[in-house]
Amino acid sequence: MVSGKFPAPSYRRVYEEGRSVANRYLVMYHLEDRLPVRLGVVASKRVGKAVSRNRVKRLIKESFRHHVDGLELTGEFVIVARPRAASCSYDEISRAVEELLKRMELI
Repeated sequence: MVSGKFPAPSYRRVYEEGRSVANRYLVMYHLEDRLPVRLGVVASKRVGKAVSRNRVKRLIKESFRHHVDGLELTGEFVIVARPRAASCSYDEISRAVEELLKRMELI
């Protein structure tokens, strides 16, 4: 279960100390902790205007929640959207998140 988001200044620790994997739509960083799962989503202005960025962030959060619910995961996750993610459907984002979780051997 995802416990919530965490403040953006805390992302630096996840970037520096965590593992990362990427595909053509997303980059996922994970820092293993004893804390419950916390998710941060980043969509820079290169992704598009505010409407596009917010849509991409909503899709990422929902697909992550869908894949992580029921698993015994811990730690902090940061997912960075690449510009190509702006033109993706929910199914494409969901497959991208699932692929990244599998590549990190978390599911």
